[in-house]
Amino acid sequence: MDLDQGGRQLAGLILDAASNGEHDQVAELIAPLDAEQLRSLVTVLAVQVDQSAPTSSATGPAAVCELAINAAAPMFGTTAEAIRSAERSRPVSDARAVAMTAAREVGLSLPVIAEHFDKDHGSVIHAVRRTAERPRLADAAARITAHVNDRYTAQLPRPEATVVPLHPPASTFEPDGPVEHAVVAAAEAFGTTPEVLLGADRSRAAADARAVAMTAARIHGHSLPAIARHFDRDHTTVLSATRRIEKTPPLRDLAAKIAADLPEQPASSIGDVVEHVPEPGHRSPGLREQQRAVPVAAERSQLRVAR
Repeated sequence: MDLDQGGRQLAGLILDAASNGEHDQVAELIAPLDAEQLRSLVTVLAVQVDQSAPTSSATGPAAVCELAINAAAPMFGTTAEAIRSAERSRPVSDARAVAMTAAREVGLSLPVIAEHFDKDHGSVIHAVRRTAERPRLADAAARITAHVNDRYTAQLPRPEATVVPLHPPASTFEPDGPVEHAVVAAAEAFGTTPEVLLGADRSRAAADARAVAMTAARIHGHSLPAIARHFDRDHTTVLSATRRIEKTPPLRDLAAKIAADLPEQPASSIGDVVEHVPEPGHRSPGLREQQRAVPVAAERSQLRVAR
Protein backbone atom coordinates (compact mmCIF):
# COMPACT_ATOMS: atom_id res chain seq x y z
CA MET A 1 0.00 0.00 0.00
CA ASP A 2 1.33 3.42 -0.93
CA LEU A 3 0.70 5.58 2.11
CA ASP A 4 1.45 8.76 0.14
CA GLN A 5 -1.84 8.19 -1.70
CA GLY A 6 -3.82 5.93 0.59
CA GLY A 7 -2.54 7.10 3.95
CA ARG A 8 -5.31 9.61 4.60
CA GLN A 9 -8.05 7.07 3.85
CA LEU A 10 -6.39 4.43 6.04
CA ALA A 11 -5.89 6.96 8.83
CA GLY A 12 -9.56 7.87 8.64
CA LEU A 13 -10.60 4.22 8.97
CA ILE A 14 -8.30 3.79 11.94
CA LEU A 15 -9.65 6.92 13.62
CA ASP A 16 -13.22 5.70 13.14
CA ALA A 17 -12.41 2.28 14.57
CA ALA A 18 -10.49 3.84 17.46
CA SER A 19 -13.34 6.15 18.36
CA ASN A 20 -15.63 3.11 18.55
CA GLY A 21 -13.16 1.17 20.68
CA GLU A 22 -12.68 -1.48 17.97
CA HIS A 23 -9.14 -2.54 18.87
CA ASP A 24 -9.20 -5.70 16.77
CA GLN A 25 -10.25 -3.72 13.70
CA VAL A 26 -7.34 -1.31 14.17
CA ALA A 27 -4.94 -4.24 14.53
CA GLU A 28 -6.20 -5.74 11.27
CA LEU A 29 -5.79 -2.45 9.43
CA ILE A 30 -2.17 -1.94 10.42
CA ALA A 31 -1.07 -5.60 10.33
CA PRO A 32 -0.08 -5.59 6.59
CA LEU A 33 2.11 -2.47 6.96
CA ASP A 34 5.89 -2.63 7.13
CA ALA A 35 8.06 -0.46 9.39
CA GLU A 36 8.39 2.41 6.90
CA GLN A 37 4.64 2.48 6.22
CA LEU A 38 3.95 2.50 9.95
CA ARG A 39 6.23 5.51 10.37
CA SER A 40 4.36 7.34 7.63
CA LEU A 41 1.02 6.35 9.15
CA VAL A 42 1.98 7.87 12.51
CA THR A 43 2.62 11.20 10.83
CA VAL A 44 -0.67 11.12 8.90
CA LEU A 45 -2.63 10.16 12.01
CA ALA A 46 -1.04 12.90 14.07
CA VAL A 47 -1.94 15.51 11.48
CA GLN A 48 -5.55 14.31 11.20
CA VAL A 49 -5.97 14.22 14.98
CA ASP A 50 -4.69 17.77 15.27
CA GLN A 51 -7.06 18.95 12.55
CA SER A 52 -10.07 17.31 14.21
CA ALA A 53 -9.20 18.22 17.81
CA PRO A 54 -10.52 21.48 19.23
CA THR A 55 -8.04 24.33 19.19
CA SER A 56 -6.56 25.08 22.58
CA SER A 57 -4.51 28.07 23.64
CA ALA A 58 -2.97 26.15 26.54
CA THR A 59 0.79 26.00 26.71
CA GLY A 60 3.22 24.36 29.06
CA PRO A 61 3.71 20.75 30.21
CA ALA A 62 -0.03 19.93 30.16
CA ALA A 63 -0.27 20.89 26.50
CA VAL A 64 2.75 18.72 25.67
CA CYS A 65 1.17 15.70 27.35
CA GLU A 66 -2.14 16.29 25.61
CA LEU A 67 -0.48 16.51 22.20
CA ALA A 68 1.35 13.24 22.88
CA ILE A 69 -1.83 11.52 24.07
CA ASN A 70 -3.91 12.70 21.10
CA ALA A 71 -1.26 11.52 18.66
CA ALA A 72 -0.75 8.12 20.35
CA ALA A 73 -4.41 7.17 20.82
CA PRO A 74 -5.38 6.40 17.18
CA MET A 75 -2.15 4.51 16.58
CA PHE A 76 -3.25 1.87 19.06
CA GLY A 77 -6.97 1.87 18.38
CA THR A 78 -7.94 3.66 21.55
CA THR A 79 -8.99 7.10 22.75
CA ALA A 80 -7.39 9.91 24.68
CA GLU A 81 -9.88 9.34 27.49
CA ALA A 82 -8.84 5.69 27.81
CA ILE A 83 -5.16 6.66 28.01
CA ARG A 84 -5.90 9.10 30.82
CA SER A 85 -7.95 6.48 32.65
CA ALA A 86 -6.84 3.52 34.76
CA GLU A 87 -7.55 1.02 31.94
CA ARG A 88 -4.75 -1.53 31.63
CA SER A 89 -5.56 -3.35 28.38
CA ARG A 90 -2.59 -3.94 26.08
CA PRO A 91 -3.50 -1.33 23.41
CA VAL A 92 -4.18 1.35 26.04
CA SER A 93 -1.03 0.50 28.01
CA ASP A 94 1.10 0.67 24.86
CA ALA A 95 -0.43 3.99 23.82
CA ARG A 96 0.07 5.39 27.31
CA ALA A 97 3.70 4.24 27.39
CA VAL A 98 4.40 5.82 23.99
CA ALA A 99 2.76 9.10 25.02
CA MET A 100 4.74 9.18 28.27
CA THR A 101 7.95 8.47 26.38
CA ALA A 102 7.28 11.26 23.89
CA ALA A 103 6.60 13.70 26.73
CA ARG A 104 9.84 12.60 28.38
CA GLU A 105 11.82 13.00 25.16
CA VAL A 106 10.43 16.50 24.69
CA GLY A 107 11.93 17.39 28.05
CA LEU A 108 9.29 17.01 30.74
CA SER A 109 10.37 15.71 34.13
CA LEU A 110 9.19 12.42 35.61
CA PRO A 111 6.99 14.09 38.28
CA VAL A 112 5.30 16.39 35.74
CA ILE A 113 4.43 13.50 33.42
CA ALA A 114 3.28 11.37 36.34
CA GLU A 115 1.00 14.14 37.57
CA HIS A 116 -0.67 14.60 34.20
CA PHE A 117 -1.23 10.86 33.72
CA ASP A 118 -2.28 10.44 37.37
CA LYS A 119 0.50 7.89 37.96
CA ASP A 120 3.64 7.82 40.09
CA HIS A 121 6.98 8.56 38.49
CA GLY A 122 8.04 4.94 38.92
CA SER A 123 5.32 4.08 36.43
CA VAL A 124 6.72 6.64 34.00
CA ILE A 125 10.21 5.14 34.26
CA HIS A 126 8.79 1.67 33.61
CA ALA A 127 6.79 2.95 30.61
CA VAL A 128 9.81 4.67 29.06
CA ARG A 129 11.96 1.56 29.53
CA ARG A 130 9.28 -0.72 28.06
CA THR A 131 8.96 1.54 25.03
CA ALA A 132 12.72 1.53 24.47
CA GLU A 133 12.78 -2.29 24.54
CA ARG A 134 10.11 -2.66 21.83
CA PRO A 135 11.14 -1.36 18.39
CA ARG A 136 7.54 -0.77 17.26
CA LEU A 137 6.76 1.34 20.33
CA ALA A 138 10.10 3.13 20.17
CA ASP A 139 9.53 4.05 16.54
CA ALA A 140 6.04 5.37 17.27
CA ALA A 141 7.38 7.38 20.23
CA ALA A 142 10.12 8.93 18.08
CA ARG A 143 7.61 10.04 15.44
CA ILE A 144 5.22 11.44 18.02
CA THR A 145 8.09 13.24 19.75
CA ALA A 146 9.02 15.01 16.52
CA HIS A 147 5.39 15.88 15.91
CA VAL A 148 4.91 17.23 19.45
CA ASN A 149 8.06 19.31 19.16
CA ASP A 150 6.81 20.88 15.94
CA ARG A 151 3.29 21.55 17.19
CA TYR A 152 4.31 22.78 20.62
CA THR A 153 6.84 25.20 19.17
CA ALA A 154 4.16 26.56 16.84
CA GLN A 155 1.78 27.14 19.77
CA LEU A 156 4.22 28.95 22.02
CA PRO A 157 3.25 32.57 22.70
CA ARG A 158 5.67 35.42 22.19
CA PRO A 159 7.72 37.06 23.59
CA GLU A 160 9.92 34.25 24.90
CA ALA A 161 9.50 35.51 28.45
CA THR A 162 5.97 34.10 28.48
CA VAL A 163 7.06 30.57 27.58
CA VAL A 164 6.59 27.99 30.29
CA PRO A 165 9.97 26.29 30.78
CA LEU A 166 10.03 22.56 30.09
CA HIS A 167 13.46 21.90 31.51
CA PRO A 168 14.73 22.19 35.10
CA PRO A 169 15.88 25.61 36.31
CA ALA A 170 19.52 26.50 35.99
CA SER A 171 21.86 25.36 38.72
CA THR A 172 25.26 26.63 39.82
CA PHE A 173 26.09 23.38 41.60
CA GLU A 174 29.47 21.92 40.62
CA PRO A 175 29.88 18.26 41.60
CA ASP A 176 33.07 17.11 43.27
CA GLY A 177 33.28 13.36 43.56
CA PRO A 178 31.00 10.41 42.74
CA VAL A 179 28.37 11.10 45.40
CA GLU A 180 27.76 14.62 44.13
CA HIS A 181 27.70 13.36 40.55
CA ALA A 182 24.93 10.98 41.66
CA VAL A 183 23.07 14.00 43.05
CA VAL A 184 23.34 15.80 39.71
CA ALA A 185 22.17 12.76 37.70
CA ALA A 186 19.19 12.10 39.98
CA ALA A 187 18.19 15.77 39.93
CA GLU A 188 18.26 15.78 36.12
CA ALA A 189 16.13 12.62 35.96
CA PHE A 190 13.48 14.20 38.16
CA GLY A 191 13.56 17.63 36.52
CA THR A 192 14.90 19.47 39.53
CA THR A 193 18.24 20.79 40.79
CA PRO A 194 20.99 19.42 43.05
CA GLU A 195 20.26 22.25 45.47
CA VAL A 196 16.77 20.85 46.02
CA LEU A 197 18.10 17.34 46.72
CA LEU A 198 20.66 18.65 49.18
CA GLY A 199 18.15 20.96 50.84
CA ALA A 200 15.16 20.42 53.11
CA ASP A 201 12.47 19.97 50.44
CA ARG A 202 10.31 17.01 51.51
CA SER A 203 7.95 16.81 48.54
CA ARG A 204 7.47 13.37 46.98
CA ALA A 205 9.54 14.18 43.90
CA ALA A 206 12.41 15.66 45.92
CA ALA A 207 12.38 12.79 48.42
CA ASP A 208 12.44 10.15 45.68
CA ALA A 209 15.17 11.91 43.72
CA ARG A 210 17.23 12.26 46.90
CA ALA A 211 16.72 8.58 47.76
CA VAL A 212 17.73 7.53 44.23
CA ALA A 213 20.95 9.57 44.52
CA MET A 214 21.72 8.04 47.91
CA THR A 215 21.08 4.54 46.57
CA ALA A 216 23.27 5.14 43.52
CA ALA A 217 26.11 6.27 45.79
CA ARG A 218 25.58 3.22 47.98
CA ILE A 219 25.67 0.87 44.98
CA HIS A 220 28.89 2.61 43.90
CA GLY A 221 30.47 1.50 47.17
CA HIS A 222 30.22 4.47 49.49
CA SER A 223 29.47 4.00 53.16
CA LEU A 224 26.32 5.16 54.91
CA PRO A 225 28.15 7.77 57.03
CA ALA A 226 29.97 9.17 53.98
CA ILE A 227 26.76 9.52 51.99
CA ALA A 228 24.99 11.04 54.99
CA ARG A 229 27.68 13.73 55.29
CA HIS A 230 27.11 14.83 51.70
CA PHE A 231 23.39 15.26 52.32
CA ASP A 232 23.82 16.72 55.83
CA ARG A 233 21.75 13.91 57.28
CA ASP A 234 22.36 10.94 59.56
CA HIS A 235 23.17 7.47 58.25
CA THR A 236 19.83 6.02 59.38
CA THR A 237 18.11 8.35 56.90
CA VAL A 238 20.33 7.02 54.13
CA LEU A 239 19.63 3.43 55.18
CA SER A 240 15.87 4.05 55.17
CA ALA A 241 16.07 5.70 51.73
CA THR A 242 18.05 2.87 50.15
CA ARG A 243 15.72 0.24 51.58
CA ARG A 244 12.72 2.08 50.15
CA ILE A 245 14.28 2.32 46.69
CA GLU A 246 15.17 -1.38 46.76
CA LYS A 247 11.45 -2.15 47.05
CA THR A 248 10.57 0.00 44.01
CA PRO A 249 11.98 -1.70 40.87
CA PRO A 250 11.80 1.28 38.46
CA LEU A 251 13.57 3.59 40.92
CA ARG A 252 16.01 0.84 41.87
CA ASP A 253 16.91 0.36 38.21
CA LEU A 254 17.34 4.11 37.77
CA ALA A 255 19.70 4.20 40.76
CA ALA A 256 21.69 1.29 39.32
CA LYS A 257 22.00 3.06 35.97
CA ILE A 258 23.21 6.25 37.65
CA ALA A 259 25.69 4.25 39.74
CA ALA A 260 27.10 2.56 36.64
CA ASP A 261 27.82 5.95 35.07
CA LEU A 262 29.51 7.50 38.11
CA PRO A 263 33.20 8.39 37.83
CA GLU A 264 35.61 6.09 39.59
CA GLN A 265 37.37 7.60 42.55
CA PRO A 266 39.10 5.85 45.43
CA ALA A 267 36.98 5.94 48.56
CA SER A 268 39.97 7.06 50.62
CA SER A 269 40.32 10.22 48.55
CA ILE A 270 36.90 11.46 49.60
CA GLY A 271 37.00 10.40 53.20
CA ASP A 272 34.79 7.35 52.90
CA VAL A 273 34.86 4.67 55.52
CA VAL A 274 35.35 1.36 53.77
CA GLU A 275 33.02 -1.18 55.32
CA HIS A 276 33.97 -4.84 55.62
CA VAL A 277 31.35 -7.11 54.10
CA PRO A 278 31.62 -10.64 55.57
CA GLU A 279 31.71 -13.62 53.26
CA PRO A 280 28.52 -15.71 52.92
CA GLY A 281 28.25 -18.18 55.81
CA HIS A 282 30.53 -16.15 58.05
CA ARG A 283 29.46 -16.05 61.70
CA SER A 284 30.75 -13.36 64.02
CA PRO A 285 32.24 -14.82 67.21
CA GLY A 286 30.12 -14.46 70.31
CA LEU A 287 31.20 -12.72 73.46
CA ARG A 288 32.31 -15.93 75.20
CA GLU A 289 34.35 -17.00 72.20
CA GLN A 290 36.04 -13.61 72.12
CA GLN A 291 36.83 -13.87 75.84
CA ARG A 292 38.34 -17.32 75.38
CA ALA A 293 40.56 -15.96 72.62
CA VAL A 294 42.11 -13.37 74.98
CA PRO A 295 44.22 -15.02 77.68
CA VAL A 296 43.75 -13.68 81.19
CA ALA A 297 46.66 -12.65 83.35
CA ALA A 298 46.67 -15.87 85.39
CA GLU A 299 46.97 -17.97 82.22
CA ARG A 300 49.89 -16.06 80.74
CA SER A 301 53.33 -17.62 80.83
CA GLN A 302 55.29 -16.52 83.89
CA LEU A 303 58.81 -15.21 83.52
CA ARG A 304 61.23 -17.28 85.47
CA VAL A 305 64.42 -15.74 86.78
CA ALA A 306 67.36 -18.07 86.79
CA ARG A 307 69.02 -18.40 90.17
